[in-house]
Formats: sequence, C-alpha cells, structure tokens
Amino acid sequence: MKHPDPWLKLVAVARRAPAEECVALPLGFATRVAALGLAQPRERVDVLGLWAWRALGLALVVMLSSAAATYPTLAGNNTADDDLDDPVAELVAQL
Repeated sequence: MKHPDPWLKLVAVARRAPAEECVALPLGFATRVAALGLAQPRERVDVLGLWAWRALGLALVVMLSSAAATYPTLAGNNTADDDLDDPVAELVAQL
C-alpha cells in the first residue's frame, strides 16, 4: 500500500485551485497581528541551558590556556631520551 507524499498532495490541490487576485489587507491588520504577537506570554528562559553554554565556554578557555602553557615544553622535547632503560632489552640480556 502506497502512502502518497503530503507535499505532493498539497501541490496537486493548489494547482487545481482557482486563481485569485491579490486582496489588500484591511486597515490596521498588521497592527492587530503585532499586538497579538506581543501579547503572547513569554517562555521562561532555560537557565540550565545558559549555564551549560557558559560552562562550555569556560572549559574551552581552560583547555586552550593549558595547551598554550604546555606547548613550549612539548615542542622543545623533540629528541628521544637514550638514557631511558629498555625493560625488554634488559630481560633479553639476562636470558
């Protein structure tokens, strides 16, 4: 059983509709719509969401500052330390 796409149904119905001329809006219509829109109760601010964004920003600042602080130490350590003990070589030498 095929389920037709709602958008295609809507387009087909719109094509069959008779063509109408543009009608001018009544006087004061835009003012009434704006007044109704502003009269709607406002949603409460999502405090947890605001705190989450602030915490994310703080975490990003901490991460970037710690990376910047440790970069000179990491960049200057390009040579391999030869004086480190190799446990596998010591075990093989003992056998």
